[in-house]
Amino acid sequence: MDIYLAPDIERLLRRKIAEGLYDSLNEAINATLNIALNSAGLVSQEQLSSLNEDIQEGILAADAGRMSDAYEFLNELRAKYE
Repeated sequence: MDIYLAPDIERLLRRKIAEGLYDSLNEAINATLNIALNSAGLVSQEQLSSLNEDIQEGILAADAGRMSDAYEFLNELRAKYE
């Protein structure tokens, strides 16, 4: 899964990394999604683990220059976890 972060979101996450809250972009994204999804009670632990794997895959793809639009990514997530 390829992901694209909106520039303002990426800046926010990178600022949190610089502040020492997270060690990497991957960790920041996973933690943020874990908090959001767990607090909303939207996914099971199995789905959350799968989501974390998908995020890692997306980050690796982005690092390799393969990215897609954030809206496409969010629509894929909705379809997978609804």
